[in-house]
Amino acid sequence: MGDSNRLETWGNETNMNFNPIIYQNILASPYFKSLYDKKTYHEIVDEIYNEVYTLEPFVKGTTASTAFCLLFKLWTQRLTVKQLEGMIDHTDSPYIRGIGFLYLRYVCAPKQLWDWLGPYIDDEEEIDMTHGAKPTKSTIGKLCRHLLSDIKFYGTMLPRIPVPIAREIEKKIADYDRESKGRGGAKGSDDRRSSGRERSNSRDRYRRRDDSRGSKYEKDRRRSRSPYSRERSRHSSRDGSRHSSRDRHRDRRDRSASPRDEFDDYQKRSKQDDERRRDRYSDRSRDRSYDRSYRRRSRSRDYDRRR
Repeated sequence: MGDSNRLETWGNETNMNFNPIIYQNILASPYFKSLYDKKTYHEIVDEIYNEVYTLEPFVKGTTASTAFCLLFKLWTQRLTVKQLEGMIDHTDSPYIRGIGFLYLRYVCAPKQLWDWLGPYIDDEEEIDMTHGAKPTKSTIGKLCRHLLSDIKFYGTMLPRIPVPIAREIEKKIADYDRESKGRGGAKGSDDRRSSGRERSNSRDRYRRRDDSRGSKYEKDRRRSRSPYSRERSRHSSRDGSRHSSRDRHRDRRDRSASPRDEFDDYQKRSKQDDERRRDRYSDRSRDRSYDRSYRRRSRSRDYDRRR
């Protein structure tokens, strides 16, 4: 790996500069232990996409959250600059981006934090920080501002930034906000909003692809129904259409029929109903007979294959 692709880190190489409580709870987490088989960066990113819905450190007291277990799993991979750039600009999930920014906040050299997080402090992509009855919602931009200016993060502590660097970052944020306000919104901010919309559109396309894939599975499931169920639905639809047309014809005829005609019609309808019942009974008998013979043939084939 070339030096240009190696992220300059600082602090404790063992615990990723985590607070001792969150570090010990991650190591004891059954979920973190289940991640042992995931050996590559792409597998962990896919796991974030599928399993992370908030960025809070703890769930149910001091139990380590899924997000922080995956964050520490990424640290065991020692991400490169290119991999981190891929995470914080990811188009499929704000949680992939959020965990990328958390990774940088915990291990990146403090003097480089502004270069990494500063360009994103106006990013308007929404993200849920906590869950529950009153979930805390935020944006990627607010998350980056929080990480640059605070050492507390929803019940845990972030690594301390040296005071001179912290003051310099605070001044850069103030200067950026003043310049943005003075020119009514910087062009760079507009570009980031545009990129945020592109990421949102990408996720919408991904969901539509999943929905279309789901409808395809549903069609396959309907096509895979048994021969008996298809036959039964065909008979029921045919009988329903026959009844509806007969009822409409009867309504038109009843408005102008005499009592004698009504009696004749009643006898005729009774006879027709008897014939229909006999037909349906014979159809069901044939269907059941076919279904039983179909199952017998299937069992016979299975038995022959086992022999």
